[in-house]
Amino acid sequence: MTRRSDGRIRGAFRLLHPVLQKVLARYGYIRLTEIQEKVIPEVLRGNHVLAIAPTGSGKTEAALFPVFSSLIGARPGSVYAVYITPLRSLNRDIFKRMKSIAAAIGLELVVRHGDSTASEKKRFLENPPHIMVTTPESFYFLLSVDRFRQSIRGLKYIIVDEAHELVSDKRGAELSLAIERVARLYARSRLQIIGLSATVSDPFTIARLLAGDRYVRIVEADGAKRYHVTVTAPPASTSGDPQRELASRIAIIKRIIEGTGGNVLVFTNTRDTAEVLGALLKQALGENAVEVHHGSLSRERRVDVEQRLRSGEVKAVVATSSLELGIDVGAVSRVIQYMSPRQVVKLVQRVGRAGHRVSDVSRGVIVAAGNVFDVLESAVIAARAMRGNLEKFCYPRKPYDVLVHQIAGMLVELGETSINTIYNVVSASGYYRELSLDELRQVLSYMEAAGLARVRGHRVRLGPATKSYYFTVTMIPDTKQYNVYEVGTGRKIGVLDEEFVATLEPGSKFVLGGQTWEVVNVEEAGVRVRQTKEERLIPPAWEGDLIPVEYSVAREIGSVLRRYERLGSSVLGLYPLDPNARRLVDETLSRHISRGLPLPSDRRVVIEHYGDTFIIYSMLGSRGNKALEYVISAYISEIKGYSPVTASTPYIVAVRLASREHAGFMEKVLRSIASLPRDEVEKLLHKAVLGSRLFQWIMLHVAVRSGAVRRSRDIDIKRVKSVIQKLRDTLLGIEAYREIETRKIDSRILLKFLEDLRRGRIELAVVSLRTPSPLAEHALAEARLGDRVVSNSIPSTVLVEAVKRRIESKEILLLCLMCGNVWRRQLKHLENEVKCPRCAARLVYPALSQDRINMARRLLEKRRRGSRLSPQEKKALNEVMESANLVLSYGKKAVEALVSTGIGAQTARRVLQKLVFGEDAFYRAIVEAEANYHRYKHRLEKGSRKGRASGAM
Repeated sequence: MTRRSDGRIRGAFRLLHPVLQKVLARYGYIRLTEIQEKVIPEVLRGNHVLAIAPTGSGKTEAALFPVFSSLIGARPGSVYAVYITPLRSLNRDIFKRMKSIAAAIGLELVVRHGDSTASEKKRFLENPPHIMVTTPESFYFLLSVDRFRQSIRGLKYIIVDEAHELVSDKRGAELSLAIERVARLYARSRLQIIGLSATVSDPFTIARLLAGDRYVRIVEADGAKRYHVTVTAPPASTSGDPQRELASRIAIIKRIIEGTGGNVLVFTNTRDTAEVLGALLKQALGENAVEVHHGSLSRERRVDVEQRLRSGEVKAVVATSSLELGIDVGAVSRVIQYMSPRQVVKLVQRVGRAGHRVSDVSRGVIVAAGNVFDVLESAVIAARAMRGNLEKFCYPRKPYDVLVHQIAGMLVELGETSINTIYNVVSASGYYRELSLDELRQVLSYMEAAGLARVRGHRVRLGPATKSYYFTVTMIPDTKQYNVYEVGTGRKIGVLDEEFVATLEPGSKFVLGGQTWEVVNVEEAGVRVRQTKEERLIPPAWEGDLIPVEYSVAREIGSVLRRYERLGSSVLGLYPLDPNARRLVDETLSRHISRGLPLPSDRRVVIEHYGDTFIIYSMLGSRGNKALEYVISAYISEIKGYSPVTASTPYIVAVRLASREHAGFMEKVLRSIASLPRDEVEKLLHKAVLGSRLFQWIMLHVAVRSGAVRRSRDIDIKRVKSVIQKLRDTLLGIEAYREIETRKIDSRILLKFLEDLRRGRIELAVVSLRTPSPLAEHALAEARLGDRVVSNSIPSTVLVEAVKRRIESKEILLLCLMCGNVWRRQLKHLENEVKCPRCAARLVYPALSQDRINMARRLLEKRRRGSRLSPQEKKALNEVMESANLVLSYGKKAVEALVSTGIGAQTARRVLQKLVFGEDAFYRAIVEAEANYHRYKHRLEKGSRKGRASGAM
């Protein structure tokens, strides 16, 4: 307890300022958590600290209370502490929880990030708060403002929340460099760095990345958080039927939600799955019982969902990683993970949202697919979570694109500096400890060539393009999604992520919704496909947006299969499988063995052969198997003269050759590769990666982040190859390859596997079959699944709901044609009868952009003055008036139609006439009109290209 029975304060609270002690008592802080007792003294001593504890341990208070205590009485006008979180929503949450406590002790705490209004930004600079809460990007962009740099001269503390989330990618590297810039160039006194992290396997690495060479006290909570996770799955009888399986999973989730006393979070791995799953659960549980939360939704929508969950207005929220971190959503009784979370750290973070207090047991359920690999993966991850076996995380090493951006930032701030100053700042970062001065000079040479810097001897100055580049680039991944349409009908088949689309070209085949599709064309409007029949196995290629499964998880699944073969189903009792899930695994594996087929394992590689197709069960995890896939492809290309069709999952590598081969062919390939010298294997891997479409895509993104290619909303896929040809052998090509090494492949796992194969530590077994084995059916199905709920496996009513939700999330501008008033609304909040808030007129023109509003106002003004209009202007003015008349007649529904893609007033009128058949017919008409627009646009572009080609001839 904080107070003894005699009223005297004890514990870490007694170290805090008496004024703060009184305020905290008023706010109900009667007992300190274990992590607070440990961290507060360390911060007050001035130590750099990394606090590691599960969600709900009170890490925020552990960092801020001693900072508050030390700042009591500080003069206004300076920023003394910066609290950095990876998400704006976390900023809001911290602000809401801590603002009143700070104010009660005379300190001002302010949120400052990209969503801040112009007036808030101005007020912030004119009257800097004692403490600011911000994101990494807002923090380092603010450094370019002289007034802000002056305000942080007295900066004493930098607190980094969710450090484990930031340090694993390039955002973390950028933040590290920004911290060193502040510490070495602007802050007059010593900076104290405080990191807050969830439980991780390697805290020393996080401390080094966060604080460089500084000595950091790592403080961990002793009492490990307790988790209880079970794995369930649809009945085995539904396996192989996507619609029955989906219906079964929805029924399972509904049953869990209804049987849980409190609120429930349902996590998915992708945003489109969250949307469709949310729509299905709304049908099952009621419209107001379920909401959806992910990063693509507007800030207002996310805040509303968070508040309604806290208040108990909604029973369940379907979310992605947007609710994975420490946003306050109130008490959560249970977490449901929809299909495998792919990583132990992901599951721990998500399930940790239930039973939010440290003493509570966090309870979760993984609802796996009806697939033996998804079930086993889920079971192993759940068991490892309860045992505390977390994966080690990967992080980028001295990334060049980040370095280019941060040097540009220094030049924007300083105008000119020396190479030595840049090197001293950069090499202090934990990410750049191994950066050589020669490498820095190469980076500066590139920047000079790109117009981002001028290098004169030992001095570096601003370049002509430095400012425009610096303020338009961040390291936040910006992933676009592409709709998939069937050629002819225009029917939407599903959604693919940008990175997967980058691997496609005309003629590529992939599986979506249980059907095989052939790519006809890839364009900005979407991917055009036609259905195809394919008798042979098609190796799966779904990998773009999936979280990688690490080697340790894949190897344990291999050990489960090895023990099952020896001991039978009793081994499954060691994992948290419910009867349905256990039965599915048991039936599949026993059926496989009953056919006389060997099971793959952590000590046995099985190669299944079907004519021209081989499936290699190598169990190396996502990045290990991707490296093996690339090397096999490169080796076969060398000996056969062509590249085979290949793909991989965490458990298999699938290879399809151009001709039939004997069963022993792939064994010979693997043994030949294993016998090669290490450097030859690395050359094969390097060659294969550089020739891959994945490399081309990542190369383009590195080029954008480095200023070699101008950033645009839609990066034209057709530009990729020309960019690659110019840049692949430069510094940027090296960085693109290293990014693939970090995110997609692991050469160390590959080399160890080949050594084990060469030394006979791994058994090789080859089977030649006419039809896929029971395990192969599941392996290929698991690869095609991709955590997706696709369009043709769900009811049309759900699709209509998803379209409606997408339209209503748009933010629009409205222009009153009577008084000229312009106002902004989210479509969701627009009244059915649209009226001007100033004059109540109903003749209103809607648009998505300010440019369209300005155009309408200009034309109306010309007509009012009696000025002559050109034919094009007359046509545009007629469109404005017709649109406004539709809003007058149909209200909000007209606005919804008019702001949909490619729908003008004439098409909108036809769409609105469908309202006589009900809302569903109206929204289906919008979908069809958008599809027709994309088809027409594609034909025009195709005709234009043909015209240019014939003109050239």
